[in-house]
Amino acid sequence: MKKYYSLVLAVACSMAVNAQAEKADAFTLTGKVTNQQQGWVYLSYQNAAGKQVKDSSQLQNGSFRFTGNIPGPIMAYFNGKLQSRLMDDPNFTAFFIEPTAMRVLVADQDYKNARITGSASQAEYQQLQAKQELLKRRWTVVMDTLHEVNKRSNVAYQELKNWVLVPYYQEMEEITNGFIEAHPASFVTAYLLRFNKSISTEKMRQYYNAFPMAVKQSVFGKAIAEELEKRKIGVPGTTAALFTATDINGKQLKLADLKGQYVLIDFWASWCVPCRKGNPHLKELYEAYKSKGFEVIGISDDDRDTTAWKKAVAKDGLPWLQVLRGMKVTYASEGPVFDRSNDLSDKYHVSSLPTQILIDKQGMIIGRYGEGGEPHEALDAKLAALMP
Repeated sequence: MKKYYSLVLAVACSMAVNAQAEKADAFTLTGKVTNQQQGWVYLSYQNAAGKQVKDSSQLQNGSFRFTGNIPGPIMAYFNGKLQSRLMDDPNFTAFFIEPTAMRVLVADQDYKNARITGSASQAEYQQLQAKQELLKRRWTVVMDTLHEVNKRSNVAYQELKNWVLVPYYQEMEEITNGFIEAHPASFVTAYLLRFNKSISTEKMRQYYNAFPMAVKQSVFGKAIAEELEKRKIGVPGTTAALFTATDINGKQLKLADLKGQYVLIDFWASWCVPCRKGNPHLKELYEAYKSKGFEVIGISDDDRDTTAWKKAVAKDGLPWLQVLRGMKVTYASEGPVFDRSNDLSDKYHVSSLPTQILIDKQGMIIGRYGEGGEPHEALDAKLAALMP
C-alpha cells in the first residue's frame, strides 16, 4: 500500500512539474479584426521546441485566439489575407509575443498599425518604432520617388538607393544604437544585435556580456553567442580556408596554388554600389603591387545573375581573378531554399559587402577590411608596409 501511495505521489508531482513547465512558456493571444467579421488570420513563430509554427485562427465576428508554447520573448509574424509576399503588405505585421496573455486590435488593410497589449518587449519595441516612423515620414517623398524608379528599372533603383539613402540609413542606425544603449538588459536589444552586421565584435561581446542570464539564454541571446563564435572565422591570425572554384573563364582556380604570394580576397557584387565605387582604387593597388607578388581574387555575390556579374567585370575593367561565391538557391512552395555547402562567403564569415581578406605568403590571414575588421582605407598602409 505504501508503494502504491508513493507511486501515486510521484506521478502527481511529475504531472505538477510538467504542468508548471508548460505554464511557464505558454502564451495566449486574443484579438479582433475591427472591420472584418469572417475569414482567417495567421500567426508564425518559433515554438519552445525550436520549430517554426504557422498557426491559423478562424474569425468569429471578427475575434480570434491563438495559444502555444514559446521559449521566451520572440518575434512573431501576423497576417490576414495577403495581396503579395512583401513585408509591406497592408495585411502583414510583426511584433514580440511573450509567455503571457496578450491582446491585439487590428483593422483589415491596416495591420501595420495593430495595437498590441500585454507584451513588455513589444511595448519597448514600439518606442523604437515610433522614432523610426518619424524618420520614415521625413523621407516619404524620396521613398516614393525611388519606388517609381523601381517600377521602370530595378538596376537604376539599386544604384540610386545605395547612395541616395546613405543619410537615411545613417540616421536609422543612430536611432537603433540609441535604443540599444538605453536598454542594455532588453530582449529587444538582443534581437537588434542579432541582425546587426556592422557592429564590431568587441562591441557586440561587450553588450552580450552585460545581458542578464535570461536574455543570454533567449533565442536571440543564443544567436549572438553563435555569431561571436563565427566571428572567429576569417580573422587575422587564423589560417585562410582553402577552396577550389570555377573562374569567370571556366577554368579551375585553387587558392592553394597562390601560396607564396600575398592574396587579397575581395567579396563584392555587381549590385553593390560601394564595391563598384571602390574598384578604381583597387585597380590602382593591383597595378602598384602585382609585380611584387600580389594577387586579387574577386568573389562575387551574383550566383543568381551571372550576366550582370560578367557585365560588371567588363565595364569596370577588373583584371584579376574572378569567381562566384557558390551559394545555390532553389525555390519551393514554402519559399527559397539555400544550399551553402560550397558558399565561399560562409568559409570566411562574410555577410556584408564589400569585405576584403588579406592573406600572407604562408596562407595566414593578416588583415580583414570592412565587416568585422578595419576600415578599407587601412589596406593601403598595410600593403605599403608589406611590399615597399
